[in-house]
Amino acid sequence: MKFLQVYAVVDSEYRVLWVGGEWDEFALNGGAQSATSNAVLSTSIMAHIAGAETRAETAKMIDAVLQHKRTLRLEYRCDSPSMARKFLMTIQPMKDDRALMVHDLKDAWHFSPPLNRWHYDPSSGDVKCSFCGNVRLHGEVQWTSCDEIGERHPTHVTYDICQSCIEAIDRAVEEVRSGVHTDAPVDDDHLRS
Repeated sequence: MKFLQVYAVVDSEYRVLWVGGEWDEFALNGGAQSATSNAVLSTSIMAHIAGAETRAETAKMIDAVLQHKRTLRLEYRCDSPSMARKFLMTIQPMKDDRALMVHDLKDAWHFSPPLNRWHYDPSSGDVKCSFCGNVRLHGEVQWTSCDEIGERHPTHVTYDICQSCIEAIDRAVEEVRSGVHTDAPVDDDHLRS
């Protein structure tokens, strides 16, 4: 597994002030030519996040860090069709009402066989969780892990957040607000490694 780290500095209006690490390499490898450093600088980070719920939860995390001046950490998945990837996101306060968002690759494994390549389509009935990568197929109630869905992975998805990930985000935000790190067990089986 190759070390991978991408980071960005954002202000209280979510404007991207600076990016670094393997930002461009990660964007290009993911087919996101429109998300390279030159394209995102001075734009709102929210303009590059698919799904209203995902934007709202991201704003909630950044706002908590800026308001309480404490660091937030959250594990999440950001898969490609050929590889599952678990990241640790750290959002930490900086001076002048700015936040540093760091994404560290913690684990990766190959899908065998690879998943279908998917594309964002806001009208799709198939939903992908922005934080764990699980999929809820049209008409189904349950979310299915990408590790299990295999060739049934849809080619067009919209993005939302599953209940387990909303609860994980809420716990992380509450830790920032309270200043108390809880050692409560985290149900992160849906981030499977």
